Amino acid sequence: MTTGALIGIDVGGTFTDAIVFSPKDGQIVAAFKLPSTPADPAKAVLGALERIAQTVPLMQSTVCHGTTVGTNALLERKGARLALLATRGFTDIIELRRQDRPTLYDLHVRISEPLVEASARLPVDERLDASGKVVTPIAVTDDFLDGLETLAPEAIAVSLLHAYANPTHEKVLVEHLSARFPGCFLSISSDVCPELGEYERTSTTVVNAYIGPAVARYLDRLATDTHTAGVSRLLIVKSNGGLSAAVNASRYPVHLIESGPAAGMIAAATFAQATGRPDLITFDMGGTTAKAGLIRRGELQVSGEFRADAVRDGHPIGGYPIRSAVIDLVEIGAGGGSLAWIDAGRVLKVGPQSAGADPGPACYSRGGERPTVTDAHAVIGTLTAQDFAGTGVAFSREQAVAAITRHVAEPMGWSLARAAYGIINIAAASMTEMVRLVTVRKGLDPRGFALLASGGAGPLHAALVGREVGVAEIIVPPYPGMFSAIGATLGNIRHDLSQALLAPLATLAASQIEAAFTALTSRALSLLDAEGAQGLPVRLRRHADLRFLGQLFELRVTLGQAESPPPTIAEIEAAFRQQYLREFSIDLPHATVQLVRLGLVAEADLASPAKRLFQPFPANTPAAISTGNPRSILAEDGSWSDIAAYQTAEGGALHAQGPALFIQAGATVWVPAGMAAQRGTDGCLVIRPTLPEPPTQRLVQEPVR
Repeated sequence: MTTGALIGIDVGGTFTDAIVFSPKDGQIVAAFKLPSTPADPAKAVLGALERIAQTVPLMQSTVCHGTTVGTNALLERKGARLALLATRGFTDIIELRRQDRPTLYDLHVRISEPLVEASARLPVDERLDASGKVVTPIAVTDDFLDGLETLAPEAIAVSLLHAYANPTHEKVLVEHLSARFPGCFLSISSDVCPELGEYERTSTTVVNAYIGPAVARYLDRLATDTHTAGVSRLLIVKSNGGLSAAVNASRYPVHLIESGPAAGMIAAATFAQATGRPDLITFDMGGTTAKAGLIRRGELQVSGEFRADAVRDGHPIGGYPIRSAVIDLVEIGAGGGSLAWIDAGRVLKVGPQSAGADPGPACYSRGGERPTVTDAHAVIGTLTAQDFAGTGVAFSREQAVAAITRHVAEPMGWSLARAAYGIINIAAASMTEMVRLVTVRKGLDPRGFALLASGGAGPLHAALVGREVGVAEIIVPPYPGMFSAIGATLGNIRHDLSQALLAPLATLAASQIEAAFTALTSRALSLLDAEGAQGLPVRLRRHADLRFLGQLFELRVTLGQAESPPPTIAEIEAAFRQQYLREFSIDLPHATVQLVRLGLVAEADLASPAKRLFQPFPANTPAAISTGNPRSILAEDGSWSDIAAYQTAEGGALHAQGPALFIQAGATVWVPAGMAAQRGTDGCLVIRPTLPEPPTQRLVQEPVR
């Protein structure tokens, strides 16, 4: 890290969070929220830096930033005007896709539209076989380039058949394109995704091109403006939980699709390791979405492929496969800004549509008229104007009351209290099912995990969700509303590289394995050099993806550090068979092991001072019982009662029985009746059940009619 301040900035759908750490002792010197500016996300980021500069010098500082610019460009279909160059006969692969469907028996299923129009998919005369041997030499004519020029593309995706085995033809094409289209964004499959699977490789390359110009413009502007302000290093959070300099992030924007959610997972993994709680269910609820993931044995769960924009209006539409390292998460449209509405059958629904940052919930007084989850909490009193001090929000309970009365209570013939609690319970039920998707649906018992709640709205619902799922305890870390901004500062510079090598393992020579890893190492070091990582401790970890011949899915086997000699073929096979037995409890001694790809994870350790934020804490810390400050809460029966509300600033360890509220930095924590909260001296809250769940507090499992 540099000698200046360490700054984390996370841009969410409703708020932009900023947190500043001292480089000397890792203490937090500033933390605040600003309204996001969806039309121009950089405006909120630069506004945060201007506010920081009023009290903290920006000279020699490091800014770590999670961004959703690429994601938004894809979701809103505001990407570049594209051309796709593919081997003749394979230009329509992005529309043919695979044979699987989002919903198998739906005759009216919606499918994600191709990002490249049919008229902009141009065939290239060339051909390689599966081994990379040239069958037909490439021919790039002036007529071909003239035809491409008439399309006036802003970005060009190149995906030639079997280019992962031999990139020569793609390199020839790039030379012609660079000369003819010097200002055009180029996305080359052998560079972006040198993997097996023509559809997945082409899809990844196309998405990279589609969002490339928008991400490049954003990062170029941000890099220029932050440099002018005195910032020495700008690092962007990647989907794999690592950080990357703007120059590399602009080159591979497809690696940023899950940038925002990844930051929170980085913080969760660091928290798990520091506090001795290695198995966590992460629960992050912001203004637009809710996300759940797993930390197992203190480590992030990273997948090699995911589908972007796979759900629209609550319905699966297939999405766009992206072959890239990404933290494994489940995300649903249930945030604080999720809209409550009544369907044609007079059933109350919540989400997936959101009020976002503009106009936002009705209680924000920005013109929003439709009720949201946040408005429901404003009505019952779990959120008040005091909780939004310093955020720029003109909080109004009256606006929330009007919205819920008009759009829910009156049409359904309900009381205001019943309508508000109905909205909250339905949102909580959706998030409960989301948590089950990452645990029970994967054969994991949630009772063996703790639920770690974060995000602006996560701690407000965590106890309800955690109790219904059955976790042992619910944990709210310090600064839960800033958790993603904190996570942005905790990552290391990281690149996940891979190279396809499809062959029966026994037919390969050790020299082939060694040569492939040598090439990956060279590429990784080149990327780290571009990051300015010279002088930082570097760790290179090898792995291989293998399967039994005839299978369609692989298992990843770790192969040690790159500094050590590569394992022998026999050692790789033995490691795979052992892992297969552990995973599936079956051995196939006579089956042939097939190698699919080799991979390398390259990390440069930034030694973030923010890692000192999380400290170990025992399971039961002695604490004084406190009464807190009273706050009036509207009960479901329409009556009002006072409950205790505690401010983080009051400090000190304490123990409190529910119902109670804790106002943590950037978030409000709800502790329902039948549960107790214990706060440590560092501000970390642990919530555990004390009594059987009272009937009046149960979540609604069926739609409210």
